Amino acid sequence: MQEYRDLKHLFEIREFCPEGKLVTDHEKVVIYPPTIDWDYMRQRPQQIMEQFSLNGYEVYYCNKTQSITKLYTEINPNLKIIHNNSCFIQNVVPEIKRMGKKIILWVSWSKLHAFLDRYSPDLIVYDYLDDFDAWKPYLGPMVEKAHVVITTSRKLMEEMARDYPDKPSIMVPNGCDIERFRQGGKAEKPRELKDHDGPVITYSGAWAKWVDIGLVEKIAFTFSNALVCIMGTEFGVKVPRHIPNLRYLGLKNYFELPAYLNHSTICIIPFVINPITVATNPIKMYEYLASGKPVVSTNLPEVQNVPSVYIANNNEEFIEKIRLILEGKIGFREKETNSWLEEHTWEKRFDKINRFLQNVLE
Repeated sequence: MQEYRDLKHLFEIREFCPEGKLVTDHEKVVIYPPTIDWDYMRQRPQQIMEQFSLNGYEVYYCNKTQSITKLYTEINPNLKIIHNNSCFIQNVVPEIKRMGKKIILWVSWSKLHAFLDRYSPDLIVYDYLDDFDAWKPYLGPMVEKAHVVITTSRKLMEEMARDYPDKPSIMVPNGCDIERFRQGGKAEKPRELKDHDGPVITYSGAWAKWVDIGLVEKIAFTFSNALVCIMGTEFGVKVPRHIPNLRYLGLKNYFELPAYLNHSTICIIPFVINPITVATNPIKMYEYLASGKPVVSTNLPEVQNVPSVYIANNNEEFIEKIRLILEGKIGFREKETNSWLEEHTWEKRFDKINRFLQNVLE
């Protein structure tokens, strides 16, 4: 287990173990094991767990950051954030099982496969999100352990069909909380944008090796009257600091983000084309569109044929698409885009997941 030593502390009780009564009256329980903290870059796991909690499931979201003094925080009556995973396994999971409840374990980090039996699950769902090289060694063991697999993109779905044809699997892309991002238009202009009267070109998300940094720099140099804003975590790569109109605003929490997007002119997805990006279904695309902004993206499979998303096959085309939007020659197609968005809410995603799981559990 040396390979998993970075995870062992999440499953070993140390010092004081806080207790607390958590169990509700619902028959089905969903547990999300420690992967990403609830308050860090609210993404698919948090959205789907919230949907479970709003639709009659008892949900336990286990934070990766651990505490020896606090067992949980309540988000709503059916959703608890667990701060001590090992105590939860020791004190709460046995009570859930004693009451005869069904435990659904929702997993999105394949490396956790070695620890999943500790939750005594009745059904293991592997939510296959990304094709990261670091996760590849754990994919096989995770898929073998899972009862069902959910994929987020066509590439990942095709991989499951090819390599694991007997494993029950469906594709459920990402979605959006449309109203939250629409309401951002009523927010005051963020302070970082108040000193700028020209166009705002925005990128939101992890700043990592899959971002074409040279392209972003070219955008800033080409449109010197625009402010190019970068929001998100620097994930092993630094945002350039040497270009005056390229501004790194840091990580914004989920509730701040709509104001920044709504006060942008254009939103961008400047990804390089590689195995990671061709398999990703970018949540940022949905959030950009829900904010009413036209999007310019490199040619990723999952952004094709989406209204108000303008695809560029190279850097010159990317620059030209931005220019055409700024000149008013192309832009946000409101009626068509809003109609498309209504079919891509987290509520619609949950409905598909729930129907699938109900069939599996029967």
